[in-house]
Amino acid sequence: MGDAAMHIQALRATATLSILLWAKVAATNLGLGGAKLNAGGRAPEDTYQKSADEVTEESKVAQDRAQRIVNNDLENIPYTMVMAWGSMFCIYSMDNESVRDQHAMAQIILYSLFLVARIGHSVAYAKGLAYPRTAVWMLGFVITFAIGINGAVASFGVSS
Repeated sequence: MGDAAMHIQALRATATLSILLWAKVAATNLGLGGAKLNAGGRAPEDTYQKSADEVTEESKVAQDRAQRIVNNDLENIPYTMVMAWGSMFCIYSMDNESVRDQHAMAQIILYSLFLVARIGHSVAYAKGLAYPRTAVWMLGFVITFAIGINGAVASFGVSS
């Protein structure tokens, strides 16, 4: 990110992290497609999937787990992305450069941690690790609020 002002770095980080989060969503959706294929859970006309007599209980469990990961992503990631971009707008609009830089740094840290938490959540869910899954979900949940609060506080540094 070099010598760019901190708010420019935060803008770039928010854009990059948003792409990485959406790539994570795409990866989990592709994983769900594979799990459905192995469990015979795709549309009936998809004749290339396993038939009912070929499907194992393990593949049904894997499909359910993959579906839950996708659902959880869709319940959390889009809302946090909106919060992050709203926060970024408020930060970018601030007048006081030193305070703006503090909010920009917080944006970079919080949104980066959210990405790590969401990846950790998917890994823990896929491996059936209940307590780590809950811990990283809670971390991401709290970070979503922190991103929103950071933006709300920054909005008070915007003059008319």
